[in-house]
Amino acid sequence: MTKNIDISTTLKAKSDQLNADDLIGGPTTVRIRDVKNTGGDQPVSVFYEGDNGKPWKPAKAALRCLALLWGANAAKWLGMSLTLYRDETVTWAGVAVGGIRVSHMEGLASERTLHISKAKGKKEPVVVKPLKVEGASKAEKYRARLFEVAEDPDLSAEEKWSQVPDEIQAELGADLLDQLKAIETAAQDHRATDPNAAADDLNAALGDEE
Repeated sequence: MTKNIDISTTLKAKSDQLNADDLIGGPTTVRIRDVKNTGGDQPVSVFYEGDNGKPWKPAKAALRCLALLWGANAAKWLGMSLTLYRDETVTWAGVAVGGIRVSHMEGLASERTLHISKAKGKKEPVVVKPLKVEGASKAEKYRARLFEVAEDPDLSAEEKWSQVPDEIQAELGADLLDQLKAIETAAQDHRATDPNAAADDLNAALGDEE
């Protein structure tokens, strides 16, 4: 009988923050509990449930993803989830050292292609997929559904929220509506300022080629 001996936990780097080496064993999905401006080369610290005091300090490319999709007010990110993974191609001083990227985020109605500045004067496409986080309770299921359609332009955030029963609204809290509005505004800004956004939407509407 073949044993399954998982050594992924032994590969984690000893540090005061989440490192790419911590994700050698595979991606991780985290739920944000706090965000702080800490200054320095990595000015933002993202604390998440179960971080053991080791926050994720996103590089600027990852930080731009969060700001473009969730809005630049990090107070609206609290309670939201995203998936992080190790990208072997990330470079430092011209050497591939590996880094942390974002693959999935709550608040997306569909896959989004963002054109992010990764180097001076150079933009590259970054694909972020919808993240569905389901809970056991009725309120958690409503929450998951609201985030699935958060940036869908067919209904405003208020209209989506109004379709939720009053008792569920009370359980979820008004902060959730503020988060939905922030995502909605970020999506509107993206469509207005990104010349590729219209093409992304058209490709999504047309689907795959026959």
